[in-house]
Amino acid sequence: MMGVRAPWSGAMLLLGLAVLTAAGCLRPRGEIYSELQWSRRVSYARWRDEADPDDCLVRVDGDLSVEEAVRLALEHNPTLQSTMLEREKARGRLYTARADGLPQVRVEAGYTRLGEGALVNTATGARGPRDNYSYQVNVTQPLYKGGAIAAGLDAARYYQLLSDEVVRQAVQDVAYQTVSTYYEVVLAEKLLQVQTEALEFAQANLRDVTAREERGVAIPFDRLRARVEVANVEAQVIQERNRLNRARTALMRLMGVSQKSEVAYVSDLTYVPVNADFETTVRTALLHRPELYRSELTILMQRAALEMAMSAYLPSLEAWGIFKRGRPDPHDSSRNDWAGQWQGGLRLAWTLFDGLRREGEVIQQRATVRQSLIDLADAEQHVFEEIKNALFDLTDADAMVRSQEFNLELAAEALRLVAIGVREGVNTELEVLDARSALTTAQGNYYQALHAHLQARHTLQRVVGLLAPEPGMTAVPDEVPPVEVLRRLEPLPASDEDGRVLYAEPVYALPVREDR
Repeated sequence: MMGVRAPWSGAMLLLGLAVLTAAGCLRPRGEIYSELQWSRRVSYARWRDEADPDDCLVRVDGDLSVEEAVRLALEHNPTLQSTMLEREKARGRLYTARADGLPQVRVEAGYTRLGEGALVNTATGARGPRDNYSYQVNVTQPLYKGGAIAAGLDAARYYQLLSDEVVRQAVQDVAYQTVSTYYEVVLAEKLLQVQTEALEFAQANLRDVTAREERGVAIPFDRLRARVEVANVEAQVIQERNRLNRARTALMRLMGVSQKSEVAYVSDLTYVPVNADFETTVRTALLHRPELYRSELTILMQRAALEMAMSAYLPSLEAWGIFKRGRPDPHDSSRNDWAGQWQGGLRLAWTLFDGLRREGEVIQQRATVRQSLIDLADAEQHVFEEIKNALFDLTDADAMVRSQEFNLELAAEALRLVAIGVREGVNTELEVLDARSALTTAQGNYYQALHAHLQARHTLQRVVGLLAPEPGMTAVPDEVPPVEVLRRLEPLPASDEDGRVLYAEPVYALPVREDR
């Protein structure tokens, strides 16, 4: 019989060596990078062969308001689309946590080839069959795990709510970035218009000076100075045009639409005075900022993780059952027929000492909880700092608008008087160019002041968390919505219950579904 067992033993040894070799082998670095480079080449070929890769994006034409820009961004922005999937990950984590308290069912099947059949009769030397078949169903139901099941479900639920806050913050960030970039485009258009008008004036002045030089009224220096002014303004026009193109490109990227879109930006730079005091804005921020809700939920998650770690000190209890069917008969190996058996019971386990592993885990989780508490306090202080800076910026921007509005009137009047003086022979061409340059600067400063004030208003809305859906509501954003269902919320009241003015501007929100 040894001649029969040896080949089987050798085969099993070779199989074991093959499994160990396969498990211990790492793919060569060069092979992995060859696959990555092949994927990059395929991507390049796909880009090269397409008539226009930009055609796969939505194209927008016609008038574009800032509200419409936000709506398109909330629908098509790729960063927001990616963030939305955090909710799906949280849903999967909740399923995983629930699995710890649900029954586990496992099916096993096997085949065994024996070198010699089992001895079933010592008197006759009879042996059972060499081929053995079996399958069995194992069922395990946890009954108690020291509180780990409930704590795990709590942690998963907190994570699900945390993912909602991540989405809410992403909505606010996308809305804020879109509004900011939209008005960057509008500002760039205004500044380009200012420089274009300045260029037209400089060119007209050059023609006038050249004509007067030909008549002997002006000297060559006047013509040379006028040509230098034209060149200087042309450089400014080029810079502003580049700034406008870059801002447009950034806005189209934020909205997730085609760069071929041809739109007219109809929302203008407007000055809306805002009166907001520190106490009111702090209260609003503490009730709305997504980052603070994320910190609160993180603390709850870490406390649940601490409870799970503490559960390791308690016993666990589970019910189990096994049904097995095999050939030969599990009860009588001399019968080469299919037969079954079952068994079940309760299993109690209690770890009394595990080498201080539990103590180490509890120490880590307690430290993590304390870290989360510190992080929450730091987040609140950061919010306070942002609010102060936003209020400072708003105050300064308000003063800047008033100052530049008056300065613009003075510069326009100065140019008018200089132009009259030139006609009467009192002022020179150089003074005209200086006055026109001062007016161009004043116009640019005025538009920049309007933009800074508008940006300060929206920044204040962001730092108090009013550019996102309401926190803690039973309906939460589910997915990036279609265009027709995005809505703009009603404007906030001009003052709160204490009569203090807060805001008079609307906020943006995604459509929502009832939370399941």
